[in-house]
Amino acid sequence: MKKILMYLVATIALAGCATRQISADQAQPVPTDRVFAFNTAGDGASGQLVVTRDVGAVGGACPLALYIDGTLAAHLRRGESVTLTVPAGSRIVSASFAGKGLCKWGDESAHRREISHMVTAGNKTSIRLALAHDGLIQVSPTAF
Repeated sequence: MKKILMYLVATIALAGCATRQISADQAQPVPTDRVFAFNTAGDGASGQLVVTRDVGAVGGACPLALYIDGTLAAHLRRGESVTLTVPAGSRIVSASFAGKGLCKWGDESAHRREISHMVTAGNKTSIRLALAHDGLIQVSPTAF
């Protein structure tokens, strides 16, 4: 009986664990071996895009693949942040699960979430990557 009660309590506790936002300053930087593009200034006008992934239990073991205009830019684990130098203008920012095994979740494109985000030359803007309690990826602008 005690064992069943412990499993029940653990299940209830984990079921309500959505991710929690942190600022880019609180986050750990993404290691350079997981930054694949947009890590140097290119030709033309550009701005900085700071992408920070929430902390929390939901999906914590699985990295998120970050795409800018369809180009794989980085893999972020929970509590990490990356600053990318991207061309100015309207950009499509996408995220999907990355990794192997359970992290693949079958068809990656079925779980990909995208937003259009304006990058202004010489300015810095921020994006938040979060996972809802149901495991859906959320990509949204943030002031933090």
